[in-house]
Amino acid sequence: MSCPACPADEPSRLIEEHVDRISGNRYRICACPRCGAVFSEPRQAVGPDWYEKAAPIRDRETRPDPSRDWRFRTFLDEGLPPGRLLDVGCGDGRFLTLALRRGFRCSGFDYERRMIELARAKGLEDVEAAEFAHYCAKRADGEFDCITLFDVLEHTPEPAWFLGLLTRLLKVGGHLAITLPNAERPLPWGREEHDFPPHHFTRWSAAALRGFLERHGYAVVRQDAGRLKLSYLADHFFFYAVMPRLLAPAKALLFGRQAQGTITELYRDRPAGGALSDKLRRQKLVNALKAACGPLTYAVAIALYVRYRLASPRCGDCLYTLARRTR
Repeated sequence: MSCPACPADEPSRLIEEHVDRISGNRYRICACPRCGAVFSEPRQAVGPDWYEKAAPIRDRETRPDPSRDWRFRTFLDEGLPPGRLLDVGCGDGRFLTLALRRGFRCSGFDYERRMIELARAKGLEDVEAAEFAHYCAKRADGEFDCITLFDVLEHTPEPAWFLGLLTRLLKVGGHLAITLPNAERPLPWGREEHDFPPHHFTRWSAAALRGFLERHGYAVVRQDAGRLKLSYLADHFFFYAVMPRLLAPAKALLFGRQAQGTITELYRDRPAGGALSDKLRRQKLVNALKAACGPLTYAVAIALYVRYRLASPRCGDCLYTLARRTR
């Protein structure tokens, strides 16, 4: 199995296998012995319909203010001259609205049309719902001074091909900012479901990402993997230690002890519905339960935070990298 991040000719090491509960597809997770990147086989992107089934509905009232997002603030505080900026996977334009206020001339694209409609409702004009290669083909060489990838690269089946298309759009001397989950972050209760394919196709440590960028004509200006959020540890404890112990009795109460599958799948197959058949109502119930468990989850998170920070200064859950195109 060839590494999608480097031209390694050594055989990759099989780490584990994973079966996607939505599609039933089986994936092999491998590590490259040369560059350290972790990748999956096979690597085939999924469409919006998969995400609609896999991702829970988000209660937009609970979404944080984008100005408080560490990823956005870190980039905007770099002090880069406000030139032409492209945000890849711009979503509903939450970051672009901040960049616009800082004087950047903003463009963005996302594959989900509904997100682009929300971005345009915020007053953003040069945003488009498009397939990645088609969008890049329409833009000029060296058109942008900055390109941002906030939690995008890990979703890309072929990162070298992906970066090659983006590099053409970035002028020499321009900056590329990338954030993604830090492969060296703490995982006290196991790996999150969203860190497996077909949601995430690759995993990156600071060293693996630095080497990847340098091989493609970039100089890494700064990397930061030191910010370990208490909220990350609290959420990890709640969703991967507390919730699994609550879901089994909840399913037995709602559907009987012989019920198989997730609650979402069971409700989808149940014509009669029920009080919790609405996804948004279930999400609000989970949010309320999470808030009620807050004192416990944050007490555990503080203890874990002290332990991990003493063990490693680079154990932050998010890896931020700023690189400059050199050729």
